[in-house]
Amino acid sequence: MQTDCPGAGFFIMKKLFPYLLVFIQLSSLLFLLVSAPALALTPQGLLVEVAGIFLGLRAIYIMNIGNFNISPLIRANAILVEKGPYKYIRHPMYLAQVVMVAPLVVDYFTWIRMAVIMLLIVNLLVKIQFEEKQLESHFPGYAEYRQKTWKLIPFLY
Repeated sequence: MQTDCPGAGFFIMKKLFPYLLVFIQLSSLLFLLVSAPALALTPQGLLVEVAGIFLGLRAIYIMNIGNFNISPLIRANAILVEKGPYKYIRHPMYLAQVVMVAPLVVDYFTWIRMAVIMLLIVNLLVKIQFEEKQLESHFPGYAEYRQKTWKLIPFLY
């Protein structure tokens, strides 16, 4: 059955797609946190997990909770944050999530948990691509900011 609504694809892509990305992200994180203990077994793993939590909390604090949005849609009154971890990494909250749960996957390894963290990483990369298009059209200085920062992992990506 063909739809006569020419804007249906646009609506799905611009309005529903961002929330699908958030759903996959939160579902992946929840699964990884409840399918095994939420604390790493090794001191090294625990240190990495705590570093991820610290990075995430620091990024939220610097971002300011009023500027924070879990969806990759940009608020009308949003400001471009370029200090703290954002001085070096454009998406420190996404990096923090992976750093926080990676030791849990290593310490309590199953192939399902490995598949879920891979799904989370791919989802975050897609979310970053979507979000960066929004940021570039919203902030005139975003292209310059992109030139002087790393997307996700300092010195690599």
